Amino acid sequence: MSEKIVNETICLKQYLSEKEYKEINQLEELCSSQDKTNLKLELDFKFSSRSTYDLGLKEINEFLYYIDDVLVAYLGISSFGGSNIGEINGMTHPDFRRKGLFKKLFKLAVEECQKRKFNKVLLLSDGHSNSGINFIKSTNSEYDFSEYRMKLLNKTKLESISPIKLRKATIVDGKEISRQNAIFFNFSEDCEISLEKDEELSEFTYMVELVEMVIGKIRVNFREQSAFISGFGILPEYRGRGYGKAALIEAVRIINAKTIEEIELDVECKNSTALNLYKACGFEEVSVMNYYKFNI
Repeated sequence: MSEKIVNETICLKQYLSEKEYKEINQLEELCSSQDKTNLKLELDFKFSSRSTYDLGLKEINEFLYYIDDVLVAYLGISSFGGSNIGEINGMTHPDFRRKGLFKKLFKLAVEECQKRKFNKVLLLSDGHSNSGINFIKSTNSEYDFSEYRMKLLNKTKLESISPIKLRKATIVDGKEISRQNAIFFNFSEDCEISLEKDEELSEFTYMVELVEMVIGKIRVNFREQSAFISGFGILPEYRGRGYGKAALIEAVRIINAKTIEEIELDVECKNSTALNLYKACGFEEVSVMNYYKFNI
């Protein structure tokens, strides 16, 4: 009997096609379900922003490993907002681990990071992922910081008498969103923002308004049974007055109106101000994501 020939293919992409997006999501669901861990792949943001970030530079962000046309390993580089920091996260199908597949993708990703001359490269792993942490240790990376994944568990009705309102951002808000991203997240203010909505992904940015004056923003990604909050910030001159809590309450109300049961967000563990805000609104830590600095 002749031995079966296995067709192995590595695909390098600048951004994801719809087919690849779905394949990676399916692999992520499988890995997360079996390992009981979380991944931070930024797929929704990458997919919805793919046209904005196609600037003709042909930078490689997506590394996909196929065996017989089935996706068995994936690695992604996330670098948004002109920060010159690359974040690497990925996964391997449980049946194809310890075969060196992810190591091959990682080597290619390191070469890409060197080519792009990142100031800093971070490797991400769920705090309970033994395989992820062991791989990162093999790269001699050093621990940098951690983020909590928080979920709205206490659904006690939140009352707000604040004049804070949320409205969906439009193309006119693009420059203001870029300005706030520079303030909140050290993004480059020149980084273009795409506000085109993908009907399937349903991701929206909302402007936080105080008597029709913009004082912050918040982004919500809707899925069938869940919503994820990100990109949240209040301008420095309006902090400490309860506007952040009022804006978060309004975002939760918008989400609840869609009868969505699960609401999540991420926050840096050392950010006590944000942690206290989220806890006051009923969010609790459910997992931790560790970031390790890789010596590029």
